[in-house]
Amino acid sequence: MNLAPVTLFVYNRPWHTRRTIESLQLNDLAADSDLFIYADGPKSSDHAGVVQEVREFIRGIGGFKSITVIEREQNLGLARSIIFGVSEVVNKFGRIIVLEDDLVTSRHFLQFMNRA
Repeated sequence: MNLAPVTLFVYNRPWHTRRTIESLQLNDLAADSDLFIYADGPKSSDHAGVVQEVREFIRGIGGFKSITVIEREQNLGLARSIIFGVSEVVNKFGRIIVLEDDLVTSRHFLQFMNRA
């Protein structure tokens, strides 16, 4: 099966991001899936610490065929970040599975999405 790349958008919620990644890692097709993570930049210096905490976590994850992390220096905001990230991945691969950092998937999620 030609698997769609998984694209995850994160910002400043380390606990949520960790739960999303851990549930994805348990998926049957995780080890065969390419993962792209787009990390938006902090809106202000007040957010810089938790944004950095998320970035440190995502830099150390494993369990996927490949992991590409795109860290934005500036804050694009959710809508622009998703538009740019989805456009990049779809233009390169022709398909995509999109997740935000507050979703917990079942272990059959990737299989279901790739068959859809």
